[in-house]
Amino acid sequence: MDQSKTQKFANIINDESRVAMINLLMSNQFYTVTELAKVAKIKTHTASYHLKKMMELDLVIMEKHGRFHYYQLSNQEFAEFFEGIGAVAPTPKVRYLSQQIESQKLTQARTCYDHLAGNLGVVITEFLLEKEYVVRIEKGLLVTEAGEDFLEKNNINVSELKNKKRNFCGLCLDWSERKHHISGSVGNAIYELFLRNQWIIKSEKSRAVILTDKGKEEIKKDWGISFDSIKNYC
Repeated sequence: MDQSKTQKFANIINDESRVAMINLLMSNQFYTVTELAKVAKIKTHTASYHLKKMMELDLVIMEKHGRFHYYQLSNQEFAEFFEGIGAVAPTPKVRYLSQQIESQKLTQARTCYDHLAGNLGVVITEFLLEKEYVVRIEKGLLVTEAGEDFLEKNNINVSELKNKKRNFCGLCLDWSERKHHISGSVGNAIYELFLRNQWIIKSEKSRAVILTDKGKEEIKKDWGISFDSIKNYC
């Protein structure tokens, strides 16, 4: 990432209200200005001002449906920058039990733009590396032949992923684990697979995802991943 872009991104997150809004937008879902203002604890006109600033940098897109305007994070590069910044930033103080519970859920498993993050995302990535389904290269990860077979067996179309105009298989620094999790088209495909199979469900309040009992059983059976190392916050 070039220095000028890094500076622009840094300027955007130099505000607690914008950070709160971005944190919700990292779920890669659409939200109204009212919803974003509520999570940031600011007035709607102030939230609109922040969104305008982010739209000017092509970080956020807006869609109008009826009389409502919906906003979504549009820039994956910024999402990964934001996630990485969290890995070196001080941990915010937790004042209420509800905040502690939500923080634990986010640490357990969450979305990072359009792929899995948190303890769950890192465990999956380390499994793929251990099995040599992926190997580290200078700019991310390389999917091996065995890895392509593994993905295909899980109904993930590798050829289709390779044809997408985005990074095929990358690494993203996880803010809570201080390790990398898988990103790119492959990371997104794994996230979508988990949703389809009902191995995870999305939280209605944040970008946390919950690993279901069905998920724990079937992933352990089909993938051989032990969940003993995953913090039991679900």
